[in-house]
Amino acid sequence: MKLHAQINRLIDKQDSQVKAIASVSLDGLFAVHGIRVIENSSGRFANMPSTSYTDHNGETKYSDTFHPITKEAREAINRAVLTAYDQKLAQTQTANIEVRQDSARESPPPDETPDIVL
Repeated sequence: MKLHAQINRLIDKQDSQVKAIASVSLDGLFAVHGIRVIENSSGRFANMPSTSYTDHNGETKYSDTFHPITKEAREAINRAVLTAYDQKLAQTQTANIEVRQDSARESPPPDETPDIVL
């Protein structure tokens, strides 16, 4: 089976364990949306999409709406999503830009752009 994972949204909240939302296509035939990249004390992993419900005791429970049947399938999806996440993070890294001005002047004239060192 060929898997293609895509990060749909990065989540940049320091207090959140959810780091991104992903989608996975399976053999180009089925798509699974709403996979969450979770990072906690146990590490990083892909959490399958789920719905919540209240059981007969009034407790909130969660039920996966999609889940792999085998350990190998779970590991493959996890690997694909985390690889896509790492690639997305690498793409969004900002470049360090230093703006330097000519030492003979305090600031460039309004119509002149300072040098940019990358």
